Amino acid sequence: MPELPEVQTVINYLKTKIINQKINNVIVSALKVLKNATAKEFKKFLVNEHFVDIKRIGKYIIFILSNNKVLVSHLRMEGKYKISQFKAKYDERHVLVRFILDDFELHYHDTRRFGTFHIHSVLDYQDQDYLKKLAIDPTQQEWDWKYLKNNAQKSSRVIKSVLLDQSVVAGIGNIYADEILFLSKINPAKKANELTDQQFKEISKNATKVLLKAIELNGTTIFSYQFKENHAGSYQDYLNVHLQKDKPCKVCGNLVKKTKLNNRGTYYCAKCQK
Repeated sequence: MPELPEVQTVINYLKTKIINQKINNVIVSALKVLKNATAKEFKKFLVNEHFVDIKRIGKYIIFILSNNKVLVSHLRMEGKYKISQFKAKYDERHVLVRFILDDFELHYHDTRRFGTFHIHSVLDYQDQDYLKKLAIDPTQQEWDWKYLKNNAQKSSRVIKSVLLDQSVVAGIGNIYADEILFLSKINPAKKANELTDQQFKEISKNATKVLLKAIELNGTTIFSYQFKENHAGSYQDYLNVHLQKDKPCKVCGNLVKKTKLNNRGTYYCAKCQK
């Protein structure tokens, strides 16, 4: 699943391509991705509008359109955006939405069909329940260790699970939770309500550090993530523990271990992380 750095990288790329492009037509081939509109309503809402800006809330992509309209997209497991030239061949089975723009087509491609689209007014989209429940993320100015502690300190869940809870901290997924906890020297199975102030400070600092570095490197490509056609991220080259089972820890030399916490594959160094 694309996490915050991958989503931000997609946004950074799309900003160079679609801003000021007019939506001339919209073709939907999978109705299940539309969450608050029929295909007819979706098309009517979008056609003749222009892309004005692209923002992000957590892992949601926020397309700001002309006439105070907003299109909200979530990539879920396998969603991707692809630029396609007019009349070019494309993957008809997995391109679920086609946006016909002035100079090219923007395709939403999703092999798993888990992605979502919502349409809103710019005046009320931030008041939608699915966005209001999200916490701030570690790249935002408001983020600090006290915010994290306030959201997490009463939880008896393991800290790995707490970091994956988007109502506690937005944007972190399985890959980056492993990396953040490794740099913070905290065992992922440690309960959140057992953490000290210093440990919250370490998590807060390393969450920002890891996510910003991953954005700089265009995200992490492990299976299929691409931020544009034939362009992958490169943060996977810097992973310390995630997917490193039975390889020597880069700090102490002990073998990295893998376990499952709440059914999520979790990688850690038992010596470095206490």
